Amino acid sequence: MILGIHDGHNASSSLIKKDKILFAMSEERFTRKKNQRGFPEKSVNYILNNINTNDDIDYISIGGVFRKGKRIKNLKNLQNRINKKFLYVYHHISHSYLFKLSNFKETLVISIDGGGDGLSFLASVANKNNLEIIAQSDLIDSVGDFYASITELLGFKPMEDEGKVMSLSSYEGKDDLKLTVIDYIKELKSFKNYLGVVGGEATKTLKRYILGNKKDISFEDKVRISKFAQKTLEDVVLKAIDDLSKEYNLENVVFVGGVAQNVKLNSKIAERYNLFVPPFMGDEGLCLGASLADKRIDNLNIKNTYFGYEIENEKVEKDLELLKNKLKNYKNYKIDFVEEKDIPEVIGSLILDNKIVCLSRGKMEFGPRALGNRSIISLPTKENKEKINKKLKRSWFMPFAPTILYEFIDDYLINPRYSPFMTQIFRVKEDKIKEIEGVIHVDKTTRPQTLKKESNKTYYEMIRYIYDSINIPVVLNTSFNLHGEPIVCTEKDAINSFLKADFDALLLGNYLISKIEH
Repeated sequence: MILGIHDGHNASSSLIKKDKILFAMSEERFTRKKNQRGFPEKSVNYILNNINTNDDIDYISIGGVFRKGKRIKNLKNLQNRINKKFLYVYHHISHSYLFKLSNFKETLVISIDGGGDGLSFLASVANKNNLEIIAQSDLIDSVGDFYASITELLGFKPMEDEGKVMSLSSYEGKDDLKLTVIDYIKELKSFKNYLGVVGGEATKTLKRYILGNKKDISFEDKVRISKFAQKTLEDVVLKAIDDLSKEYNLENVVFVGGVAQNVKLNSKIAERYNLFVPPFMGDEGLCLGASLADKRIDNLNIKNTYFGYEIENEKVEKDLELLKNKLKNYKNYKIDFVEEKDIPEVIGSLILDNKIVCLSRGKMEFGPRALGNRSIISLPTKENKEKINKKLKRSWFMPFAPTILYEFIDDYLINPRYSPFMTQIFRVKEDKIKEIEGVIHVDKTTRPQTLKKESNKTYYEMIRYIYDSINIPVVLNTSFNLHGEPIVCTEKDAINSFLKADFDALLLGNYLISKIEH
């Protein structure tokens, strides 16, 4: 077994045994601090407490090389604790070894983010278990930093709110901003940052070039700037991929790193190439990528991302007893135990009754997306979209995503592909827009989880029950968390978030907590 560690931005840990992922989870889910930095103590402890003995661990793989001070000390404390050797794997190499989760025998691997271990871009050719490095960019010539600087310029949080920029770029508005900030240079096999600065200095420079002395940024300004950023991102990344794929005669592309969270860019790539984007493409995936660098591990076939903390009915029972003693208005809720075989009908009926239901059961998903085990679901209507947005205090312009049963994707999507991890967007057929209005963005696209029964049987059958009743194989599916918080992890997290958000029902393990209608 290999214990994987990432102790930087969005810290995480994992455990692989031969060709199987036993555990993988982000530290933020345990600490309740979004994008938690530092040593993933709580998630490591969860793993170590759930295996029989540390003796079965061969070694500890660490995603990333450069660290000092407290980071080194925390890692050494772990090494002293379990007495295993360390193998450090460079940041972008760790990202890139996630290619083993694809089914490609040979592929171009593109890793792009803000930066790590001195690089912001790494291109490789992957063949069997090996990576041949073919192109790089340093921290100055960072595509990820460019997009993060735009995020900060618009008043959002860089390295966290880039999805808001991507979302705004879909709104109607002027697309007339002409400015060459970053490009791909074929001769250098590298991106080139014409500003010459990154981080806060890049934000200031961009602000001066784009806004001048203008202090207040209107919504129209934000749309205009977002369109510029998104188009620049798509143009330069596609330029790089086109150049390298042509030179090495490769039609398969694995795209990793923080920039691969941009689903609009992903879909542009998928129009030209056979694309695979891992479901944990950001820095949280470094713990797994570092472990997959082991040459003894061949490609892994994953059907889902349920590798994290597991909800247990025994713990639910204890927490519900504490809840009863704590809540004065507990009488406003009822609790029922639901047999597994009855869950599809029970939850499906609530959804059909236009209730909003929180799901927290089984193992937690790994990666940024909730895929049925830590989700909030409802009928995909505009009214439900607005209701959920209000309760979660989300930005009004951010879209919601659907879960669609895989066998029906041709009925709803134009040129659909299997997309089980919400890593791409697709245009929605005109005659279906009104039917699922709550999960469609302003540009008539949607970012679906296309669900097969083998991935999550109970979740699949919930949606199937809805389809059998009203002929719609789609639900609105958003992550179960309050705005600004990580996705819920434990039984207590689920109960607290459910009560604060004031939704209609919570399926916690096999226990259904629902409001009593007076």
